[in-house]
Amino acid sequence: MSDEFNEDEIPAESNLDDSPPPSEETQQVSSQPEDGAPAPHKKRRWRWVLGAVAGLIVFIGLGALGGRQAGIAARLEQQRLQGAVEAVAQYELGLIDLAEGRCDIARDRFEYVINLNPSYPEAGSRLAEAMMCATAPNEPVAELAPDVTPTPDLRGAEQLYSDAQNLLAANQWTDLLATLDTLRLNFPDYQPIQVDGMYYLAFRNRGIVFIGEGNLEGGIYDLNRAEKIGPLDIEADNYREWAVWYIIGQSFWDIDWVQAVNYFQLLGNQVPNLHDANFFTVTSRLATAQVGAHHQLLEEALRIGGLGGWCEANNLLIEAEVYQPIQVAPEIQPTVDWIRFQCQENPGGQAATPTPRP
Repeated sequence: MSDEFNEDEIPAESNLDDSPPPSEETQQVSSQPEDGAPAPHKKRRWRWVLGAVAGLIVFIGLGALGGRQAGIAARLEQQRLQGAVEAVAQYELGLIDLAEGRCDIARDRFEYVINLNPSYPEAGSRLAEAMMCATAPNEPVAELAPDVTPTPDLRGAEQLYSDAQNLLAANQWTDLLATLDTLRLNFPDYQPIQVDGMYYLAFRNRGIVFIGEGNLEGGIYDLNRAEKIGPLDIEADNYREWAVWYIIGQSFWDIDWVQAVNYFQLLGNQVPNLHDANFFTVTSRLATAQVGAHHQLLEEALRIGGLGGWCEANNLLIEAEVYQPIQVAPEIQPTVDWIRFQCQENPGGQAATPTPRP
């Protein structure tokens, strides 16, 4: 056997490669696209990161928008409630002005009430009454006979002031106001700041007492008078607000039971035993209003269902059940069942155009 190289035994084209196999690092480098372009999986990762960031931004934006809309809704509701309170206060003052012959002032008040709430009960008729009163010719005032001339109070200012202080300490608010009126009429310059302070306390405290006794209108009037002298404290302001809510809820009685429920529900959470001059408490008013709302919604549902507004009628049935379970006469039950069935079968059906509820 010869050790010499035999060139004839070597293949012309050899596939053998004496170099070592490529390492893992070399394979990763070789997998990179030419021209320094990033790998496809890196592109996908960056797209995912950018998409997540964009989604987060949208989510934050929607949250901020939702919070802003909730804040706007809360402010609008507060403004609506303040307008309702102001409408009741001005209406009650208008009634007093009308009864005492201040027709022009009463007319302005009733016009303001209608501007705040065009559907305020009886405001339109009271406005017409005030306008007729304002344009009526002045009737001659009959002269009083000498024997009915009131005897002037000749007590001195110091005595009147001392009496007023004693009445204030005894919580005799009505007598205190009468004494202060005499003092202010006969001695207008005597202790004006102290007298104003006693006026404030008398109106403020008597207003709270009146509301607690069921004289809601008188209490509101006294608290409004006190507020003209100085700002009301939280307790007095709460009493006035409760009385106003009660009167507003009562104004919807037999007209819009749902609105009546809304106001007496507010009161039921705070002063369930508040009552009016007829001793109807908030609790009893709320129970009656809920029954009325149930029947009113049920009647409206049957009417709209008869016009083909199945789902709108079904929504009213659902709302009626909030106040009490639907229990109707046997001859009406098939209609109720038919409304529910039609809404289920035709959820996108044409809704009826109902007549607005009063």
